[in-house]
Amino acid sequence: MRRLLVVDFANIAHRAYFAGRGRPQTAPDGRPVFLVATFLRFLLTRIREEQATHVALAFESTTGSRRRDIDPAYKPRKATDPDDLLPQLRDANIGAGRMGWARYRAEGWEADDAMGAIADAAVATGFDEVLLFTADQDLLGMAAERVAVLRPKPGGGVDRFAPADVVARSAYRVTPAQVADVKALIGDSTDGYGGVRGIGPEAGPELIRRFGSLDALYERIDEVESASMRTRLLEGRADAYRCRDLATLRRGAALSPAFDAEAGRVGAHDPERLAAWLTAMGLPELLRA
Repeated sequence: MRRLLVVDFANIAHRAYFAGRGRPQTAPDGRPVFLVATFLRFLLTRIREEQATHVALAFESTTGSRRRDIDPAYKPRKATDPDDLLPQLRDANIGAGRMGWARYRAEGWEADDAMGAIADAAVATGFDEVLLFTADQDLLGMAAERVAVLRPKPGGGVDRFAPADVVARSAYRVTPAQVADVKALIGDSTDGYGGVRGIGPEAGPELIRRFGSLDALYERIDEVESASMRTRLLEGRADAYRCRDLATLRRGAALSPAFDAEAGRVGAHDPERLAAWLTAMGLPELLRA
């Protein structure tokens, strides 16, 4: 069975940083490597437990996000990163290369768009299963017959979401196809957009479950019993459609490099080159992981 593990690099690496920083670890040259060690362990565990045959990492665009053309306030800039974060992100990227894992980005878009494009390409080229490893709820919209989402759980392990699980157990409890419509109404504070003012995380999903889609909700707006809610929805219609555009994955985004169904095969790395790098990083134990 050909099973592709697709990793949201920045998302999982940042989780590795916060999971590992309580256990300081340095390379022989003194550089911090706790993020690198934790990140690689996260992925090696997932490869083993999911029996992945191939691995692909999705990275953010180097040219920024076109979503800021839709909304300049999208994903507001964060405060300065800790001094020990960016060097370790670079080392984790190098480590991924040494492991032989494929690496992609979708220039002009984001890692979750790249993940969607990778998943579609993998299914089209015959992979039996694609596993999307990320905490980003946007990717729940990708769950399908041969695509599952693996969301990290506090304390370790993952929660697996097939399409039925998105309906039964996700925060939204809608179908994958309805995820962007829910976010159109309730927004996403992490990404810096608010949805429709006054429509909260309970009312938004309930409206989409009842009407089926954002379009149907506005076509049948007179069926919303609450006059105050109708007013909020009508006043926020432009915001809703703008936010749906922000929440919609660009699955057709061009990947760089182009998707290669043979790239990232588990175990296809150069073992001597990997061993030398892990030893230089003070992580020889990962050779046995």
